[in-house]
Amino acid sequence: MDKFLPMIINGVIQPFPEDGAATLALNFGEHQVHLAQFLPEHAQRLLEQEPCHDLDLHQIINFLYTVGQRWKSEEYGRRRIYIRELKKFLGYSEQMAKLEANWISMILCSKSALYDIVKNELGSRHIMDEWVPQDECYMRAYAKGKSLHLLAGNVPLSGITSILRGILTKNQCIVKTASADPFTAHSLAMSCIDVDPKHPITRSLSVLYWPHDQEPSTVQTMMQGMDVVIAWGGRDAIEWAVRHAPAHIDVLKFGPKKSLSIIDAPENIEAAAIGAAHDICFYDQKACFSTQNLYYIGDSFEDFRDHLKRQLQLYAKILPKAKQNFDEQASYSLTLKECEFAGLKAEVDPDHTWMIIESEAGTELSQPLGRCVYLHRVSSVDEVLPFVKKYQTQTVAIYPWEASFKYRDRLARAGAERIVEAGMNNIFRVGGSHDSMCPLQGLVRFISHERPYDFTAKDVAVEIEQTRFLEEDKFLVFVP
Repeated sequence: MDKFLPMIINGVIQPFPEDGAATLALNFGEHQVHLAQFLPEHAQRLLEQEPCHDLDLHQIINFLYTVGQRWKSEEYGRRRIYIRELKKFLGYSEQMAKLEANWISMILCSKSALYDIVKNELGSRHIMDEWVPQDECYMRAYAKGKSLHLLAGNVPLSGITSILRGILTKNQCIVKTASADPFTAHSLAMSCIDVDPKHPITRSLSVLYWPHDQEPSTVQTMMQGMDVVIAWGGRDAIEWAVRHAPAHIDVLKFGPKKSLSIIDAPENIEAAAIGAAHDICFYDQKACFSTQNLYYIGDSFEDFRDHLKRQLQLYAKILPKAKQNFDEQASYSLTLKECEFAGLKAEVDPDHTWMIIESEAGTELSQPLGRCVYLHRVSSVDEVLPFVKKYQTQTVAIYPWEASFKYRDRLARAGAERIVEAGMNNIFRVGGSHDSMCPLQGLVRFISHERPYDFTAKDVAVEIEQTRFLEEDKFLVFVP
């Protein structure tokens, strides 16, 4: 059975080409998803649309909350269709698909968190709506304007996060979906249309697609009208964004990263294994924050390994992995054979739902993902630090939590971008960074309205009469 996804331009669903001439097809095993081609008239309308400057933050968050309340209902048609699409086309298990929909509702409905994200990243939750006094100036943040979101397909929620950041900063959001997941951004935009098709946020959303290996002139024209590009994905996707973005704008890059876990002599071995298993299983290791390498410090290594196997088996039941295609299954089998040939101890369950490979730190063969973890026994964190690399290592998950205070400075200097408790790698806490930055700052222009000459500074308690200072040659008198 095929699926037809219409293009959305400025919040308006576009008629699907009846003759099929201007369409593209994405293959998902036995099924196909048909999408409309991005044409010059679409690009022109995108460039004519204005961002929603007149909305205040309360109106934005209340609208998002209304959308989220729909997703909270298990009877909401859009949610039910989305879960069905993830299962049918992306191979998600029922539990994985439902969890994804649950997280969408959680993010949209967390009003306090949305306010706090703006406050923490921009300095004030009022700064998008009004001029805020800041020392000797008034400051205000304005949307950059047209934000292009080049999404990746490995983590659907990353697309939701990217779009929400654009909405919170009052930008027009032009979303290029990934071929591996054309559904998530489309479902969010359709939900906004469900709530209010004429709402400024709805009208600020566009969802489209073009093949990554093609560079039509239509895309080139649109790119030149962008004010900021948010690029997610692998190296090729990031390089494409940098190459085609106008030289004067920023490209916020969320590129390929790896993550690891450190288990430091835990008293509660079962709790350590539970946290580690979650960090291995969530998104089947396709996310940048997913644990691929696990370093164990201390005694009871064999006991921890056995607990980890039991927890991975538990996750195979409570959060079954997505279906693997032929190539993914072959990669799993090939990795197992490579380990046997290299003399490494590798254990895989009969259904290929997980694999544990024991090796020395730094010894890693193929990584097929899909809940395959390299387990390294080390004597201290010194053996881990060489594999924490700047710009490459995103998340370090640690158990017990108290151990993170011992290691966080050394890990940060080595290049770690994020330190979490084991079992929490998929939850980005409000107030934290993302890939070493506060992304909302890259989506706004900070404008300063500076005080006049008669406003005295703390160090120079006189009016700033610069002409007089020059005439009387008294400048040095006022140097603190």
